[in-house]
Amino acid sequence: MKKIKIWTFLGLGLLSVGLLSACSSNASSTKKEDKVTTVTVATSAASVPYEYSENGKMTGFEYDILKQADKDLKNYNFNFKVYDDSAILVALDGGRAQIAANNFGKTKARAEKYLFSYPVRQGIDAIFSKSSAPITKISQLAGKTTEIPAGTNYGDMFETWNKNHPKQKITVKYSQRPLADRLEAVSSGQIDFLFASKAAAENLVNQHAISGLVDSIPSDLNQKPEFKTYDYFVLDNSQSQLQKDLNAELKKLYDNGTLKKLSEKYFHDQHLPDADQYQ
Repeated sequence: MKKIKIWTFLGLGLLSVGLLSACSSNASSTKKEDKVTTVTVATSAASVPYEYSENGKMTGFEYDILKQADKDLKNYNFNFKVYDDSAILVALDGGRAQIAANNFGKTKARAEKYLFSYPVRQGIDAIFSKSSAPITKISQLAGKTTEIPAGTNYGDMFETWNKNHPKQKITVKYSQRPLADRLEAVSSGQIDFLFASKAAAENLVNQHAISGLVDSIPSDLNQKPEFKTYDYFVLDNSQSQLQKDLNAELKKLYDNGTLKKLSEKYFHDQHLPDADQYQ
Protein backbone atom coordinates (compact mmCIF):
# COMPACT_ATOMS: atom_id res chain seq x y z
CA MET A 1 0.00 0.00 0.00
CA LYS A 2 2.82 2.35 0.81
CA LYS A 3 4.55 1.53 -2.48
CA ILE A 4 1.42 2.37 -4.40
CA LYS A 5 1.12 5.70 -2.64
CA ILE A 6 4.78 6.47 -3.24
CA TRP A 7 4.59 5.64 -6.95
CA THR A 8 1.34 7.58 -7.27
CA PHE A 9 2.94 10.58 -5.62
CA LEU A 10 6.00 10.35 -7.86
CA GLY A 11 3.81 9.98 -10.94
CA LEU A 12 1.77 13.05 -10.02
CA GLY A 13 4.97 14.96 -9.33
CA LEU A 14 6.44 14.07 -12.70
CA LEU A 15 3.16 14.93 -14.42
CA SER A 16 3.11 18.30 -12.67
CA VAL A 17 6.69 19.01 -13.70
CA GLY A 18 5.83 18.01 -17.27
CA LEU A 19 2.77 20.28 -17.32
CA LEU A 20 4.72 23.16 -15.85
CA SER A 21 7.49 22.60 -18.39
CA ALA A 22 4.98 22.49 -21.25
CA CYS A 23 3.23 25.63 -20.01
CA SER A 24 6.56 27.38 -19.63
CA SER A 25 7.59 26.30 -23.12
CA ASN A 26 4.28 27.43 -24.63
CA ALA A 27 4.44 30.77 -22.83
CA SER A 28 8.00 31.28 -24.01
CA SER A 29 7.05 30.33 -27.57
CA THR A 30 4.00 32.61 -27.54
CA LYS A 31 6.02 35.44 -26.09
CA LYS A 32 8.63 35.01 -28.82
CA GLU A 33 6.01 34.85 -31.60
CA ASP A 34 4.16 37.87 -30.25
CA LYS A 35 7.24 40.08 -30.11
CA VAL A 36 6.55 43.32 -31.99
CA THR A 37 9.31 45.66 -33.12
CA THR A 38 8.51 49.37 -33.18
CA VAL A 39 9.71 51.08 -36.36
CA THR A 40 9.85 54.87 -36.54
CA VAL A 41 9.09 56.32 -39.97
CA ALA A 42 10.52 59.80 -40.52
CA THR A 43 8.35 61.62 -43.03
CA SER A 44 7.05 64.97 -44.25
CA ALA A 45 3.64 66.51 -43.68
CA ALA A 46 3.81 68.76 -46.74
CA SER A 47 4.91 66.57 -49.65
CA VAL A 48 1.75 66.40 -51.76
CA PRO A 49 0.69 63.83 -52.92
CA TYR A 50 3.25 61.52 -51.27
CA GLU A 51 2.75 62.23 -47.56
CA TYR A 52 0.92 65.26 -46.23
CA SER A 53 -1.50 66.49 -43.59
CA GLU A 54 -5.08 67.20 -44.62
CA ASN A 55 -7.61 68.44 -42.06
CA GLY A 56 -5.27 67.35 -39.30
CA LYS A 57 -4.84 63.80 -40.63
CA MET A 58 -1.89 62.29 -42.45
CA THR A 59 -2.53 60.88 -45.92
CA GLY A 60 -0.75 60.43 -49.24
CA PHE A 61 0.51 57.80 -51.67
CA GLU A 62 3.58 56.65 -49.75
CA TYR A 63 1.87 57.14 -46.38
CA ASP A 64 -0.99 54.82 -47.40
CA ILE A 65 1.48 52.19 -48.62
CA LEU A 66 3.27 52.17 -45.27
CA LYS A 67 -0.02 52.13 -43.33
CA GLN A 68 -1.03 49.01 -45.27
CA ALA A 69 2.38 47.49 -44.59
CA ASP A 70 1.94 48.31 -40.89
CA LYS A 71 -1.37 46.44 -40.95
CA ASP A 72 0.00 43.39 -42.73
CA LEU A 73 3.41 43.03 -41.05
CA LYS A 74 2.28 41.73 -37.67
CA ASN A 75 5.77 41.72 -36.14
CA TYR A 76 6.19 45.46 -36.67
CA ASN A 77 4.48 48.56 -35.36
CA PHE A 78 5.09 51.64 -37.53
CA ASN A 79 5.26 54.94 -35.66
CA PHE A 80 5.14 57.95 -37.99
CA LYS A 81 7.04 61.10 -37.00
CA VAL A 82 6.99 64.34 -38.99
CA TYR A 83 10.20 66.26 -39.74
CA ASP A 84 11.20 69.15 -41.96
CA ASP A 85 12.36 67.82 -45.31
CA SER A 86 16.01 68.60 -44.57
CA ALA A 87 15.87 66.69 -41.27
CA ILE A 88 14.34 63.41 -42.48
CA LEU A 89 17.56 61.64 -43.44
CA VAL A 90 19.29 63.26 -40.45
CA ALA A 91 16.80 61.39 -38.25
CA LEU A 92 17.89 58.17 -39.95
CA ASP A 93 21.56 59.07 -39.39
CA GLY A 94 20.95 59.75 -35.71
CA GLY A 95 19.10 56.49 -35.06
CA ARG A 96 15.83 58.29 -34.35
CA ALA A 97 14.12 56.56 -37.28
CA GLN A 98 14.53 53.34 -39.25
CA ILE A 99 12.59 54.29 -42.41
CA ALA A 100 12.57 57.59 -44.29
CA ALA A 101 9.65 58.42 -46.59
CA ASN A 102 9.63 61.58 -48.68
CA ASN A 103 9.62 60.83 -52.41
CA PHE A 104 13.27 59.73 -52.28
CA GLY A 105 15.27 58.85 -55.36
CA LYS A 106 18.37 56.69 -55.29
CA THR A 107 21.80 58.29 -55.67
CA LYS A 108 25.28 56.79 -55.66
CA ALA A 109 26.09 58.52 -52.36
CA ARG A 110 22.86 57.40 -50.71
CA ALA A 111 23.29 53.81 -51.91
CA GLU A 112 26.67 53.68 -50.15
CA LYS A 113 25.11 54.87 -46.90
CA TYR A 114 21.57 53.48 -46.73
CA LEU A 115 19.41 50.53 -47.70
CA PHE A 116 16.60 50.99 -50.20
CA SER A 117 13.25 49.29 -50.61
CA TYR A 118 11.90 48.10 -53.92
CA PRO A 119 10.66 51.12 -55.90
CA VAL A 120 7.05 52.06 -55.18
CA ARG A 121 6.61 54.24 -58.24
CA GLN A 122 8.27 55.14 -61.50
CA GLY A 123 8.73 58.87 -61.44
CA ILE A 124 6.66 60.87 -63.87
CA ASP A 125 8.98 63.79 -64.40
CA ALA A 126 8.46 66.80 -66.58
CA ILE A 127 10.53 69.66 -67.95
CA PHE A 128 9.26 72.94 -66.51
CA SER A 129 10.14 75.92 -68.70
CA LYS A 130 8.81 79.35 -69.65
CA SER A 131 5.63 79.20 -71.69
CA SER A 132 7.21 81.70 -74.07
CA ALA A 133 10.10 79.26 -74.74
CA PRO A 134 8.78 75.74 -74.08
CA ILE A 135 11.19 72.82 -73.83
CA THR A 136 9.65 69.48 -74.72
CA LYS A 137 12.67 67.21 -75.31
CA ILE A 138 15.75 66.19 -73.34
CA SER A 139 17.80 66.83 -76.46
CA GLN A 140 16.82 70.53 -76.14
CA LEU A 141 18.46 70.86 -72.71
CA ALA A 142 22.02 71.14 -74.08
CA GLY A 143 23.46 74.53 -73.17
CA LYS A 144 20.54 75.33 -70.86
CA THR A 145 20.80 76.16 -67.14
CA THR A 146 19.00 74.47 -64.27
CA GLU A 147 19.23 74.53 -60.47
CA ILE A 148 18.94 71.64 -58.01
CA PRO A 149 19.80 70.83 -54.40
CA ALA A 150 23.08 68.98 -53.92
CA GLY A 151 22.96 65.24 -53.31
CA THR A 152 19.80 64.42 -55.29
CA ASN A 153 19.19 61.76 -57.92
CA TYR A 154 18.73 64.60 -60.42
CA GLY A 155 22.30 65.66 -59.69
CA ASP A 156 23.56 62.16 -60.50
CA MET A 157 21.44 62.23 -63.64
CA PHE A 158 22.88 65.49 -64.99
CA GLU A 159 26.44 64.51 -64.05
CA THR A 160 26.04 61.24 -65.97
CA TRP A 161 24.58 63.09 -68.93
CA ASN A 162 27.38 65.65 -69.03
CA LYS A 163 30.02 62.94 -68.74
CA ASN A 164 28.51 60.94 -71.59
CA HIS A 165 27.65 63.96 -73.76
CA PRO A 166 30.55 66.44 -73.45
CA LYS A 167 29.29 68.42 -76.47
CA GLN A 168 25.72 68.67 -75.11
CA LYS A 169 26.42 69.66 -71.52
CA ILE A 170 23.75 71.07 -69.22
CA THR A 171 24.79 73.83 -66.83
CA VAL A 172 23.85 72.83 -63.29
CA LYS A 173 23.68 75.25 -60.37
CA TYR A 174 23.41 73.84 -56.84
CA SER A 175 21.41 75.48 -54.07
CA GLN A 176 19.14 74.61 -51.17
CA ARG A 177 16.26 76.74 -52.38
CA PRO A 178 12.87 75.01 -52.09
CA LEU A 179 11.26 73.71 -55.28
CA ALA A 180 8.68 76.52 -55.25
CA ASP A 181 11.45 79.13 -55.27
CA ARG A 182 13.23 77.37 -58.11
CA LEU A 183 10.00 77.26 -60.13
CA GLU A 184 9.73 81.02 -59.57
CA ALA A 185 13.31 81.29 -60.84
CA VAL A 186 12.27 79.62 -64.11
CA SER A 187 9.28 81.96 -64.38
CA SER A 188 11.49 85.04 -63.86
CA GLY A 189 14.16 83.83 -66.29
CA GLN A 190 16.93 83.28 -63.71
CA ILE A 191 17.29 79.69 -64.96
CA ASP A 192 16.05 77.99 -68.13
CA PHE A 193 14.30 74.89 -66.83
CA LEU A 194 13.66 72.43 -64.03
CA PHE A 195 13.38 68.65 -64.41
CA ALA A 196 11.05 67.72 -61.57
CA SER A 197 8.24 65.47 -60.40
CA LYS A 198 5.27 66.51 -62.51
CA ALA A 199 2.67 66.08 -59.76
CA ALA A 200 4.66 67.74 -56.96
CA ALA A 201 5.79 70.72 -59.07
CA GLU A 202 2.38 71.28 -60.64
CA ASN A 203 0.89 71.35 -57.15
CA LEU A 204 3.36 74.05 -56.10
CA VAL A 205 2.72 76.06 -59.28
CA ASN A 206 -0.99 76.11 -58.42
CA GLN A 207 -0.46 76.63 -54.70
CA HIS A 208 1.85 79.63 -55.19
CA ALA A 209 0.09 80.94 -58.31
CA ILE A 210 3.32 80.87 -60.34
CA SER A 211 2.59 82.17 -63.82
CA GLY A 212 4.29 81.89 -67.17
CA LEU A 213 5.30 78.23 -66.87
CA VAL A 214 4.56 75.19 -68.99
CA ASP A 215 5.54 71.58 -68.33
CA SER A 216 6.03 68.65 -70.68
CA ILE A 217 6.93 65.00 -70.19
CA PRO A 218 9.89 64.75 -72.58
CA SER A 219 8.87 63.06 -75.82
CA ASP A 220 12.29 61.39 -76.14
CA LEU A 221 12.39 59.95 -72.59
CA ASN A 222 12.45 56.33 -73.77
CA GLN A 223 15.53 57.13 -75.83
CA LYS A 224 17.23 58.70 -72.79
CA PRO A 225 16.96 56.00 -70.07
CA GLU A 226 19.35 57.86 -67.75
CA PHE A 227 16.53 60.36 -67.18
CA LYS A 228 14.12 57.74 -65.80
CA THR A 229 13.59 57.99 -62.05
CA TYR A 230 12.02 55.85 -59.31
CA ASP A 231 10.73 56.54 -55.80
CA TYR A 232 11.92 54.44 -52.86
CA PHE A 233 11.72 54.15 -49.10
CA VAL A 234 15.14 54.64 -47.48
CA LEU A 235 16.21 52.48 -44.53
CA ASP A 236 18.96 52.66 -41.95
CA ASN A 237 21.77 50.41 -43.15
CA SER A 238 21.43 48.14 -40.10
CA GLN A 239 17.85 47.19 -41.02
CA SER A 240 18.47 44.33 -43.47
CA GLN A 241 15.68 42.17 -42.01
CA LEU A 242 13.22 45.07 -42.11
CA GLN A 243 14.26 45.72 -45.73
CA LYS A 244 13.59 42.07 -46.60
CA ASP A 245 10.18 42.05 -44.89
CA LEU A 246 9.15 45.41 -46.36
CA ASN A 247 10.19 44.33 -49.85
CA ALA A 248 8.11 41.15 -49.55
CA GLU A 249 5.15 43.31 -48.57
CA LEU A 250 5.70 45.74 -51.47
CA LYS A 251 5.81 42.84 -53.93
CA LYS A 252 2.52 41.57 -52.50
CA LEU A 253 0.94 45.02 -52.85
CA TYR A 254 2.20 45.19 -56.42
CA ASP A 255 0.87 41.74 -57.29
CA ASN A 256 -2.57 42.22 -55.70
CA GLY A 257 -3.16 45.59 -57.36
CA THR A 258 -2.93 47.80 -54.26
CA LEU A 259 -0.07 49.91 -55.65
CA LYS A 260 -2.01 50.36 -58.88
CA LYS A 261 -5.12 51.55 -56.99
CA LEU A 262 -3.11 54.00 -54.87
CA SER A 263 -1.31 55.32 -57.94
CA GLU A 264 -4.63 55.94 -59.67
CA LYS A 265 -6.01 57.58 -56.53
CA TYR A 266 -3.16 60.04 -55.99
CA PHE A 267 -1.75 60.50 -59.51
CA HIS A 268 -4.80 59.66 -61.65
CA ASP A 269 -2.62 57.27 -63.60
CA GLN A 270 -0.66 54.02 -63.24
CA HIS A 271 2.83 55.17 -62.38
CA LEU A 272 4.17 51.70 -61.65
CA PRO A 273 7.63 50.21 -62.19
CA ASP A 274 7.93 47.12 -64.38
CA ALA A 275 7.45 43.77 -62.64
CA ASP A 276 11.16 42.94 -62.90
CA GLN A 277 11.86 45.68 -60.32
CA TYR A 278 10.32 43.39 -57.66
CA GLN A 279 12.76 40.51 -57.94
